[in-house]
Amino acid sequence: MEESRTINTLRNIKTGVIVQIINRLMAFVVRTVFIKVLNTEYLGVNGLFTNVLTILSFAELGIGTAIIYNMYKPIADDEIEKIKSYMKLYKKAYTLIGCIVFVLGLLVIPFMNIIVKDIPNIKENIIFVYLLFLFNTASSYFFSYKKSIIIAYQKQSIIDNIDSLFYLIKSILEIIFLILTKKFIIYLLIQIIGTLIENIIISKKANQLYPFLKDKTCEELDNKEKKNIFKNVKSLVIYKFGVVAMTGTDNILISSLINVDTVGLCSNYTLIINAIKSVVFNIINAVTASIGNLNAGDDLRKKENIFYQFTFVNYIIYSFCAIAFIVLLNPFIELWLGKDYVLNMMVPVTMSFSFFIDGIRNPGYVYRTTLGLFEKAKMAPYIGAVSNIILSIIFCEKIGVEGIFLATAVSQLISYFWIDPYLIHKYEFKTSSKKYYKKALIYFIVFSTNVLICIVLTNLVKQKGVIGFVLKGIIVLIIANLVNMLFFRKNDEFFMIKERLIRLIKRGKNEK
Repeated sequence: MEESRTINTLRNIKTGVIVQIINRLMAFVVRTVFIKVLNTEYLGVNGLFTNVLTILSFAELGIGTAIIYNMYKPIADDEIEKIKSYMKLYKKAYTLIGCIVFVLGLLVIPFMNIIVKDIPNIKENIIFVYLLFLFNTASSYFFSYKKSIIIAYQKQSIIDNIDSLFYLIKSILEIIFLILTKKFIIYLLIQIIGTLIENIIISKKANQLYPFLKDKTCEELDNKEKKNIFKNVKSLVIYKFGVVAMTGTDNILISSLINVDTVGLCSNYTLIINAIKSVVFNIINAVTASIGNLNAGDDLRKKENIFYQFTFVNYIIYSFCAIAFIVLLNPFIELWLGKDYVLNMMVPVTMSFSFFIDGIRNPGYVYRTTLGLFEKAKMAPYIGAVSNIILSIIFCEKIGVEGIFLATAVSQLISYFWIDPYLIHKYEFKTSSKKYYKKALIYFIVFSTNVLICIVLTNLVKQKGVIGFVLKGIIVLIIANLVNMLFFRKNDEFFMIKERLIRLIKRGKNEK
């Protein structure tokens, strides 16, 4: 079973990484054409409305996670009727969510003058543009719910392949029509049509893989099961709302506290960070289903060991990426778009710190949700959301736009970062969480040391342009990983992961 989980995970990771690299490269090309054809304020509008719709869609994350969690055990036990019952409930829930998101989206319109501090310099009516964003988001729920069963069966790679194909087609069409028409509306319509067709095809693929989904007759879940799901959904909706209010409101805050133009400038940085984050997320997402499968068992010590290995891998990946962002983002933006698009050095620093915190806390969230500990983190959303909004206003007034990103990082530290590990140790591992906090403190110290070393060494590079950028990149690649290797070469998790990789490599050679 463990080898099966590992193979499924590696297959999903391989496909996910390839897909995301292709997608992000195309996103980069589309963004370049977008900037050349339209102005920065269109970028700001694009980023702002994406943020608004992310907040309106927070409820979906709770229902999706709760139902996927409940399907892990029926899938492991091959209980087809139970899976059908969950999927029927899932369909009803997603149809309702699509309607709710659309209605909530309409209710935002009267407050548009508060969200947008200065009316952007665009040709199109801003309300009409917003309605197109809203339709794209709300309509997707009526077809996309069947993705869940493919994910729960650990076949994320199928979704990734379809997503990659459609993203490529959409990107090519967006580039062509932007150049030919220079119309933002056409660009948005291509996104809407592409999203609808892709979700319909994924739905048909799910029916093909799991024909029992087409069976209209299925048992209703009993009241106890429904009550348990709704209880978990309620907790997750609150939790996710806190996460969204903490990490998904940056553009709204920048727009309302500063202006839409600054949203556009920051969006070039977030495009790059999110491109890397999406690749990393696909790796983590591929692991999540396998962890859910593992957590359906009873071996507590094995769960705990995998948790610490998972946390260590997250640290290695996110720390390297964050250091690269700190050192290379401004030089890259200058090479790509020119000096006019480069922001204060503290912007990439605070963005990268927030990215790092988000990555380090992710294993705790993954474990808490796959273990079904949905109700236990009631206070975290309130602490995270309230602290982020208050700190964003204070920090933005004191130090500028970078204060908003710093507030996001700090609010994560004082809420979700410590609460999730505490819960999984107390209620599942039955051990003290002090071990985790000690390791996390060491990770922060090593990360900070690593950042300082890389900044000092890359500042010695005097060459400008592409040569200077490449030299700095080489220094980060070597030094950041070397420092981590030197600090953690005797770490238990390092040895466990090394042994796991050696076994997989040997197995691969034997199969060849």
